[in-house]
Amino acid sequence: MRTESFQVLQTFGLEYPNYKMLVQAKSNNRYIVWYPDSLEVAVGQEVLIDFNDCDDWRTVDNPKNGRKSSISKVSKVS
Repeated sequence: MRTESFQVLQTFGLEYPNYKMLVQAKSNNRYIVWYPDSLEVAVGQEVLIDFNDCDDWRTVDNPKNGRKSSISKVSKVS
């Protein structure tokens, strides 16, 4: 398991049954991430994403308030 830091570029709120946000990795790659539990993230802040040994996206964590959620889906933005 490994953890990487991402910057929140945009939040989209709840698109039932998941919340959705756009994040950017240190590599400048951008991803849309869907997750079921509210993290109360703000644009510009950092989130921490955990990956398993197969590089699957597992959980997203808001270090500012300690909220954490599983990840339902990820899509790379070109």
